Amino acid sequence: MAPKKEVKEKQVKGDEAEEMVLNYMKETNRPYANADVSANLKNRVPKAAAVKVLATLAEKGQLTVKPYGKQLIYLYNQSLLDVLAPEELASLDEEIKETKSELEEKRKELKNLQSELASKEALPKTKDLAKEIEKVKADNEITLKALAPFRSTSDGEAAVNPLSAEETKKIDMEFTKWRKEWVDRRKIYKELLGMLTDGGQIDNVQSFEEDQGITPDDDDAKEVEQGEFVKVPLPVRSSNNKKPMSVGVQKVMNGSAKRTNSDVTTVGQEDTSGGKKKKAKKA
Repeated sequence: MAPKKEVKEKQVKGDEAEEMVLNYMKETNRPYANADVSANLKNRVPKAAAVKVLATLAEKGQLTVKPYGKQLIYLYNQSLLDVLAPEELASLDEEIKETKSELEEKRKELKNLQSELASKEALPKTKDLAKEIEKVKADNEITLKALAPFRSTSDGEAAVNPLSAEETKKIDMEFTKWRKEWVDRRKIYKELLGMLTDGGQIDNVQSFEEDQGITPDDDDAKEVEQGEFVKVPLPVRSSNNKKPMSVGVQKVMNGSAKRTNSDVTTVGQEDTSGGKKKKAKKA
């Protein structure tokens, strides 16, 4: 189907064009150039005619004109507009206030309706209800199985009694205490193992651990360690390349250092005394 051709408006001239332009300028009460007036009237008043009409209306005092760059801007003479009485202005102000209040109420109502619509759209669709029901039933079955040991049996007593808050707190404290002990000892072992490996005293770590009867963590233990509640925090390494020694390693190293210093002192004393004896013999 061929598109319909736009019907061109009949152009007006003379007094009819002047009346049309004047009524338009009064109704809109906005500044326009002659080209804007002709375009807004859909060329019912041609551009050339609009120039003459606007100039004529300005000469009659019905329009005011002001040059703006290379074009003239026309505006309806504001002194010819009807001035409202104070009572009418007050009535309009009151009407504006009421309209603003109604607008605010409508906005609140719209916001509530939009929120309600969003909640409705978040609900499962009718076609998906069967799947949702099956999912809820499966969750209920799992929950009932978990609660079964805590419910009363035929003899009136529960198979499993839930722990009290004090007992749970005590277990948590014990777990935290012994876990910290285990983490500290594992850290000391790894540091000592690294020092021995770097020093060349251990060539194969796996063979060394097998000889010493040390069993490394299996995959299940590693998975538990990476869990949310028992994940070991990563150590903060210093800026230099040296690994920081733990307190246990420092104690071990300090003990060996003391023994080494005492041996060196004894040997030095023996050498010194021996030297004195030799010097005395020479004398």
